[in-house]
Order: sequence, then C-alpha cells, then structure tokens
Amino acid sequence: MTLGLLLKERMSGWLQLDRQGRQQPFAFQIRAFTTRIFSISAPRYFRGTVNLDGQDFPCEGELTIHLNGPHYWLTFSHPELGQLRVEGKKQYGRNGLLASLVTCPMTVYRTRQAIGQAEVAYRESMLAFPFTALRLVDEQQAYQQDHGVGSSRG
Repeated sequence: MTLGLLLKERMSGWLQLDRQGRQQPFAFQIRAFTTRIFSISAPRYFRGTVNLDGQDFPCEGELTIHLNGPHYWLTFSHPELGQLRVEGKKQYGRNGLLASLVTCPMTVYRTRQAIGQAEVAYRESMLAFPFTALRLVDEQQAYQQDHGVGSSRG
C-alpha cells in the first residue's frame, strides 16, 4: 500500500481556437496524485475529463504547484484537430488577489504551435478547498472516479 495526496479539482471557463474565432464553453475535471506528500512543488500527474462545448474527452496532464501559482498542462484528442495540449499558469497577485487565486489563463497548442487561448477558473468555495479537494489515498485508488465528497459540478 502506497499512500499519497490526491487533489480533485474542476475548473471551467472558455476556449477559443484562432481559426474559429468564437469562445466555446471549456472545463476540465482532474484527479492529480503524488506520493511526495511533503514536496509541494513536486509535479502531480493527473487524469480527468475535458468538456469542450458540451462534449466530454478523456485527458491527462500534470499539475505543478509553485509559490506564485500552479502550472497546468493537459492533453486531449479533439475530434477534428487531433491531439491538443492546453497549458497555463495562475499568477498570484496579477489582476487582483482574489481573481488571481482562482483564474488561470491558458494557451492551446497543436504540434507545439499556439492555435488558441483559454481561460478557466475554480468556481467552488476557496475556503472549502482543503476539505473537499484534498485526500490521503492509496495509489491504487487515486484515479478511480467517485461521486462522494469532493466531486464538483459547475
């Protein structure tokens, strides 16, 4: 049994591809896990789901927490464009403290070329975050979906 820290998070907002020119509803729900519980800046691999304009796609990526804001990257297969990578970083203190704590600007890449942008935000209670999003779990259970405490909608 290998114990680690699981972070469950849902962020939502919009994504705009340069060729389309319109913002589409965009969200991702992730389950990020690490056995390095006391290493805050350790990269946390995650699996989850991207929702783009009402359609769900499996995704995977990495979350790395830095002192000035967490960095996310994720990949998923778009039905028309193939493999896309969405990457961004929260910048604490930029554009107001509260907004910077929850908002993450992102860039959309296809074969390492920027083809769009996105912006997502954490829309649940920041005060409840440590109680609803963080869990100590066995590594074998880290990526199993559940519908109990910590699952978010929004």
